[in-house]
Amino acid sequence: MSLHDGTNGGSSVRELRTPQGSSITLPIQWNLRLYAATPIALLHDALAEDGVDPSPALAAAGLSLAQARSPETLISPQQLLDACKAISSMGMEAPFAFRSGLRTRLTYFGMYGVALMSAPDMRTMLQFAVEQQALKASLVRLWAQRRGGEVAIGVDPLSHLDMDLRLYRFLVEMHFGLIHRGWCDLTGVDFTPLRLCVTFPQCASTREVAASLNVDILYEQQVNALVFNASWLDVRPQFGNLIAHDSVRNVCANLAAQLKEQSGLAGRIGESMVTQYGRIPSVRGMASALGMSEREVRRKLRAEGTSYREIYDDVRSQVAMKYLRDTTLPVESIAAAIGFDDAANFRRAFRRWTGKTPTEYRTFIAPLNAAS
Repeated sequence: MSLHDGTNGGSSVRELRTPQGSSITLPIQWNLRLYAATPIALLHDALAEDGVDPSPALAAAGLSLAQARSPETLISPQQLLDACKAISSMGMEAPFAFRSGLRTRLTYFGMYGVALMSAPDMRTMLQFAVEQQALKASLVRLWAQRRGGEVAIGVDPLSHLDMDLRLYRFLVEMHFGLIHRGWCDLTGVDFTPLRLCVTFPQCASTREVAASLNVDILYEQQVNALVFNASWLDVRPQFGNLIAHDSVRNVCANLAAQLKEQSGLAGRIGESMVTQYGRIPSVRGMASALGMSEREVRRKLRAEGTSYREIYDDVRSQVAMKYLRDTTLPVESIAAAIGFDDAANFRRAFRRWTGKTPTEYRTFIAPLNAAS
C-alpha cells in the first residue's frame, strides 16, 4: 500500500490505480474454519431488525442462531460467502448491504479492531487495516493508495465461482458502509468522502448509497473505491494512543502467525506460489525451499486433504477468474499470463476447475441489468 505517492497528477478516478502487486492475492482456503462467526451473527441481526426472516442466511451457512452467536464457533470463508449469497438473492430493499455495513462497529473485530481504534493517526490506522486484514473473516481485499491530494480505499471482492454481480455489488456496498462507519467512529466527526467509484453500471441501491452520503458516484470505473481528501490521514483518532497501539500490534502479529500455522503446509505453499508467481517451482523445488523432502511434502499435503497439483490449480484458477472478471484481456493473453502455452489447454483446464469455459464464466459475471 502506498499512502505517500508524491505524484501531482490529476484526480481522475481512472488514475487511482489498484496498488502494484494487489492483482494477484494469496489463494483463499475456502473451507478452512478459522474465524469467529461474528459476521454471520451481525447479518442475522441486520435482517431481523429490518423485519426480514434471517433463517435462510443461517441455513446457507449451516449454522443455528446459537452457533452464530457462540464465541466457540469458527467459520470458513465459504460459509460467510454462502450466507451473503443467500441474502443478496432475497431481493432486499435497497440499500440493505450498505446499512448492514453501517451497523458494524470496530469492537466487533476483536484485537484487530482495538488496534485500529488505538492508532495514533488515521494514516497508521489505514496502513494497519490493510496489512493485517487477514485477521478477520472477509470476502474482499482492501487496498489503499494516495494520488496527489486524494486517497482511495479500494474494495476488491474475492474471486469465486459463485461470485455473481449481485453478490459482488452487495459486498462492495456493505464495505462502503463499514468503512464510513469506522471512519466516523474513529474521528468522532461526520466523515464525508469526496466520491465513490464502482466497476459496475448504474443501479438503484448504489445510487441510494451515494445519496445517503451526499456524494457523487462514478460508475463503470476501473476500481471500487471510496475517495477522500488526503488531509484526513493526519487526523488523530478519538482513542489514539501510540503505546497501546504498539502493544496491540504485537498481539495481532502473534494472532496472524497462529492463523498462518493453522492454515497448514497447504497455506504456506499457496503463499509461496503467489510470491513466486510466473516461476513456480516443481514440487521437488518447493520441498527444497521449505527444507523438506519431496516425499514429506506429498505426505503432509495428503494428510491435509490436498496435493501440490490441487494447490497449483487453485492458485491459477483464482488468478484466471480475477483476470476474466476485472479485465478485457483476450483468453489467449490470460492463458499465457498464468503459464499455459496453448489457449485450448487453458480452456480445458478452466472447465475442469470451474465447470465453465472462460467465455461462459465472463458471461456469468457480466453486469446485471442496471435496473435490478
